[in-house]
Amino acid sequence: MAKFSLYLPLLQQVEGGFQKIQQDPGNFNSKGELVGTNFGISARFYEDVIGRPPSKIDMLSITKVEAESIYLQFFWNKNLGNRINSQSVANTVIDHQVNSGRGIKMAQQVLNNRFGKTLAVDGVMGPNTLRALNSVNAEIFVNEYNNAREQYYISINNPTFINGWLIRLKQFAYSDAFAISSGFIVIAIIAGIIIYKNHAS
Repeated sequence: MAKFSLYLPLLQQVEGGFQKIQQDPGNFNSKGELVGTNFGISARFYEDVIGRPPSKIDMLSITKVEAESIYLQFFWNKNLGNRINSQSVANTVIDHQVNSGRGIKMAQQVLNNRFGKTLAVDGVMGPNTLRALNSVNAEIFVNEYNNAREQYYISINNPTFINGWLIRLKQFAYSDAFAISSGFIVIAIIAGIIIYKNHAS
């Protein structure tokens, strides 16, 4: 099963600290005020978290620990990250949800169009979507999904951010390292049980 602790370092590589960019809609609160983003948390999203339009001071006050808690609660846990079998699949799907809000919807589209599934494209990680996601080849899915992410970024036609988005995407290529790590964990657990039983007898 995927782990948030393995996704978080990748997220921290692609999301910096405070920024206040006028060309980024995520830097504006619902009152149209340019207040910025911090640790990748947009003003509009943070508004939902705190229940009011944030000020620049509010955005600057977001701590790294608070940002991690927000990502864990509102993105990883909400979208059942710990129940996705493949770490690489979880990484890129959850990351696109963070980056665009379309991560789950895109997963449903890729599963339908490329793997013959018949999921409702509603953007909700329900049991049917989770089951479908865990039933397909992880490496093939990640490749197809990341191709879809690339086409999505290109379709936005935003020269200010396109290079950054494509660089971000490279962080989420399929990696055998996650599968190998999981294998070692399983082996270690089994070995520990055997040693314990031998010692107890």
